[in-house]
Amino acid sequence: MKLLLSLILMTALVLMNCNLNAQIIEDYEGPAMNMNIMKSGSTIDNSTISVVANPSKSGINTSNTVSRLFRDKDGIPWCGFWSNRNINLNSNKFLHLKVYKTRRTSVRVKLEGGSAGAVEIQSMSPPSKINEWEDLVFDFSNLSGTYTKISVMPDSRDPVGLSRNINVYVDDLQLTNSPTPHTYVNELFNNSYRLITEARRPNGIYIDAVDVGNVGDKPASIVANGIGLISMCISDAMYQKTQDDANWEANAAQRVITTTQKLIEFKNSGRTNGAGMFPRYFNYVNGGPDGNWSSEYSTMDNGIFTMALYMTKHYFANNPTVVANVDALLTGMDYTKAIGTNNQIAMVLDQSGNNGTVFTLPFNEYMLVSWLALHTPTNNQADQQRSLNFWNTYFANPVTAPVPHPNYWGFETLSDANNGFVSSFIPQFCYYFINTFKFNPDYMNYFNNWKESDKKYAIDTGAPNTYEWGLGAGEVPNGGYSADKVLDNPNNIVSPHIISGYMPVNPGSYYDLLNLYDNGNGPSVYSIPSNQFKKVLWRYKRNNPAQRTDYIQVVDYSTMLFGLATLPEHLGEYWFSAYNGITAASAPKNTLQTISKDSQTIPSFKAYPNPFTHSITIHTGIKNNNEGSIKVLDINGREVFKIVTKQEVESIILPDSLSSGMYFIEMNAAGKKSIFKILKE
Repeated sequence: MKLLLSLILMTALVLMNCNLNAQIIEDYEGPAMNMNIMKSGSTIDNSTISVVANPSKSGINTSNTVSRLFRDKDGIPWCGFWSNRNINLNSNKFLHLKVYKTRRTSVRVKLEGGSAGAVEIQSMSPPSKINEWEDLVFDFSNLSGTYTKISVMPDSRDPVGLSRNINVYVDDLQLTNSPTPHTYVNELFNNSYRLITEARRPNGIYIDAVDVGNVGDKPASIVANGIGLISMCISDAMYQKTQDDANWEANAAQRVITTTQKLIEFKNSGRTNGAGMFPRYFNYVNGGPDGNWSSEYSTMDNGIFTMALYMTKHYFANNPTVVANVDALLTGMDYTKAIGTNNQIAMVLDQSGNNGTVFTLPFNEYMLVSWLALHTPTNNQADQQRSLNFWNTYFANPVTAPVPHPNYWGFETLSDANNGFVSSFIPQFCYYFINTFKFNPDYMNYFNNWKESDKKYAIDTGAPNTYEWGLGAGEVPNGGYSADKVLDNPNNIVSPHIISGYMPVNPGSYYDLLNLYDNGNGPSVYSIPSNQFKKVLWRYKRNNPAQRTDYIQVVDYSTMLFGLATLPEHLGEYWFSAYNGITAASAPKNTLQTISKDSQTIPSFKAYPNPFTHSITIHTGIKNNNEGSIKVLDINGREVFKIVTKQEVESIILPDSLSSGMYFIEMNAAGKKSIFKILKE
């Protein structure tokens, strides 16, 4: 199975789509547009249109105010409202609106004042819900330009067929470039960001978990601050895409600055160890110890935080304050110290940053620590070589790596224990934080196997529904903490955040999450503390679904947000890999990461140096004076250089105007293609 059909094309399409901002026509949360009722001239037709409180803050619509059509039973079939409003169809072609109705009738929209005259259509799919908010989509893809009048007929039926008056509610009229109806899964994406924001304190620091049981706050944790930074990048990306400042942050960059500046203050106060790492837990006010909570220097928790710093720096690359703050926090971080001379990874380092106290062997989430060690700039050649050797031994080739390869009913995976399996959060962290994992077809084969074994184990242990799976980590309902795995899930816990984390390789996760939600009635449904109407999904026991947890851990929940972010209507599959690379200044000078690696690639293709400054030498793999093409593309998939060549070895000089960062080299020759990732200093 080929991993990559066309990475660059897909990346370009995804990121191009992200740049098309939705046009919010009306959301009724501020001064409403002028709405004119469409009714008969008869005195017996008392239909009206007004703005009222949301009659059902549930599902996909928890907003405060909506429009209400009071529909008189003696009214006209096309009863509704119209408004003079500019509707620009040049970029976004699909009109969305939400309706809440007591009967299933056609919903129609009419546009006027444009080049095609008056155009009236019904929704792409007929309404299917009663007494529940539903997103309906109207396809205007054959139109362009601006229309100046919109009419909405939310209960179009001829004859009217009513024996009594009814209310019909309409909300959130907006134009997008997606024909996909908005569902609770889309709402869950924003709610997941809001949940993580609940952990943010006024000074910008994130505490470890969100209190959903009203039992009191936990301390701050360095890993939660990493997730908080990534969540703000996601929020800004969604704001840039939608211009929706009601649900996403219009000032995310300033919030990032607040968080990073406070952490710099903690660092300057001596709160980090000799390897530049923060304590696992700390007091969010002063960065010092918080009661009896562990102040050990966890390499994995700091590793997630460090990768979040890289992502934040790359995403906000045009904000000099963000970049400077991130650089200040990255300075002095040394993950080579975590690669022990005993050929194991230190899970904890001491105050000096030189000595490990607890060790582990692959395969597990500490792949990230090894990846960071490989990319740590250091003048200590022994540390550098040890990190390189460790990576090459355990992670460069997962098929031949000397680690356990447990097999569950034909699904071979990787593990750190003989005859044991790992929790699904482990491969998911590797997928979202380490781009070489995502672009390696062998790792992706294992990733799919982890997903399949997770799903099969749920069925094998009596899950009554195929959507009740997910072997993850987090608080155990009714107390305790567990990291569940194949052959080790004694509480029969379902972890919805794992279902979401597999979204890029399991489209069915979308519907599994909808089924778990069950219109707000599922045992996994929790309310965000600050807004009881905003719902998220969290862990529950299949054999005792009534038991609840008191906390939702930020780092464990993070893959819910990450998986939902990869949906094409959100940020797309390649958003993480566009920003989670290591900067050129930190990249190893002797490695080149292959993105495409299958039977159709060019085996002799090479490119160096990596990183490069201006010129690149390319071994094209071209033979016998045949012709091939070389393209250089930026991370958005835009072509910045192209040449047609017949040379077996070609030297290219790239424009001086190219900024530092990650680029892709695409080589096409003899009907085969290779794509490589390379860094510019």
